[in-house]
Amino acid sequence: MSDQQTAYVVTSGEYSDYRIRGVFLDELAARRYADTVGGEVEPHPARGPEFIPGHDLKLWTRIDATTGDVEREWSSVSVRDASEYDGQCSTHVYTTGMSVGRPLNFTVATVADLSQEERARKSHAERVAKKRAEVMGL
Repeated sequence: MSDQQTAYVVTSGEYSDYRIRGVFLDELAARRYADTVGGEVEPHPARGPEFIPGHDLKLWTRIDATTGDVEREWSSVSVRDASEYDGQCSTHVYTTGMSVGRPLNFTVATVADLSQEERARKSHAERVAKKRAEVMGL
């Protein structure tokens, strides 16, 4: 007997009308539901045990676009599939408010694998300092 579990996906329609109506681990339940909704049953290998949790660190700083003052700082840690972004770190600056064609503030956002926390905090602090200096004309 195989350790591989099967998911039974009940679908209906074709092309742009194609949709998933339900997902079942029991084939008989899937077939009964498919009969009820006029759908078809498609068996697919079920994934799950290979999910390896990873953690992302997210940092944000909002900067006043006129004075360069820090208006708000916040952070969070979230769980995701570790295989997707292991070891990565990226920092971006966004214009987050506009008034008569001028930005009201900027948001510096950093997302990093939690294993890269020191690198992420350093990158974030450098980008915040650079943006503040730019706004203040330094």
